[in-house]
Amino acid sequence: MIVADNNRFRIAYILPYLVAGGAEGHVLSLLRRIDRQRYSPLVFALDGGGELEPAFRAEGVPVHVPSRASLTPGPERRGRTMRDTLVCLWTLTGILRRDRPDILHAYLPAANVLGPLAALLAGVPRVIVSKRSGSFYQTAFPLLRHLEGVGSLLADVVMVNSDAVRREVERTERPREGKFLRIYNGVAPIPPWTPEEVASFRAREGLPPGAPVAVCVSNFFDYKGHRDLVEAVARISGDFPDATYVLIGRDAGSLEATRALAGNLGILLRLRFVGLRSDVSDFLRAADLFVHPSHQEGFSNAILEAMAAGLPVVACDVGGNPEAVVEGVTGRLVPPGDPTNLAKAMAEILADPGKGRSMGEAGRRRATEQFSMDRMIGEVEAMYESLLPLGPGGN
Repeated sequence: MIVADNNRFRIAYILPYLVAGGAEGHVLSLLRRIDRQRYSPLVFALDGGGELEPAFRAEGVPVHVPSRASLTPGPERRGRTMRDTLVCLWTLTGILRRDRPDILHAYLPAANVLGPLAALLAGVPRVIVSKRSGSFYQTAFPLLRHLEGVGSLLADVVMVNSDAVRREVERTERPREGKFLRIYNGVAPIPPWTPEEVASFRAREGLPPGAPVAVCVSNFFDYKGHRDLVEAVARISGDFPDATYVLIGRDAGSLEATRALAGNLGILLRLRFVGLRSDVSDFLRAADLFVHPSHQEGFSNAILEAMAAGLPVVACDVGGNPEAVVEGVTGRLVPPGDPTNLAKAMAEILADPGKGRSMGEAGRRRATEQFSMDRMIGEVEAMYESLLPLGPGGN
């Protein structure tokens, strides 16, 4: 039976961890904007906390970090045992029985497996699994291909963030017709700066005042294509000798290789590796171009934020990117793993600032009209309402 908490329905969000990433940022955005008079959120981080844990706690949301999950993809997690996973499942089940959420909403592979299983054992009435990427990680963890299918089978809704992700789930799992619900990511408006504000920020960060600045926002995983970007920069460095390229993101295994390649190609001084930043939107407002060379993508929050900031986007033609970037209108789409075409697209925009501004403004309009945060929150709340009774206690 569904039980309301002071006339609010409890939503348990399950994530592997609370690091700075797209899914984690998406859930944090939900918690900040969801109707807290209607819903009472809880957060469970199966594999530990992370950089965003203080931000989650600052929202006044209960955050549980019960154990570790050996099913979590990632080279640093290969040593986890099945015992770790079973302990995590047992602990999560106990917490769910105690807190009695009305809906369990899982994100990312490990949570999409353990969450529905724990919900079944704990008697949670409704379950949502969220699919947000391709299945490339299943190459290293083939067991997940089968286990995620079990999670989807137990779920009431399979939420996807792009049509491309839906097609990928249909390809790798048994058909879930009738369960799919596509909800695109949303982005908040990023008001433009005055020229004086741009100049002030660039001076603070040591960026050239009048030269082109390109930004890439992406954690340093191999598949994110940072080395393609470095090779592309090397190809066009002679044409744009004053340009600076800012790379924002945490090291997830490929940072040093990226930095070493830049040194070998003689362009290390052209690149700025700034790590994780809380002021990403400021870098976007002070830049001229956004580059996203990732080889795999579900539906990129980073691209949406760049569009909301009025930047032209150069991205790879993969996953949900063509659903966000309109080729030739809001930016350019290029084949993945192709530094030559990446360089050509970047040069095309850097050489014509007027075209860049026109593409950027078209992207800003598209982000506002098609991918607003209000639209996303409304669609997520409508999904929850479709799974709940008419009112607390089923009234």
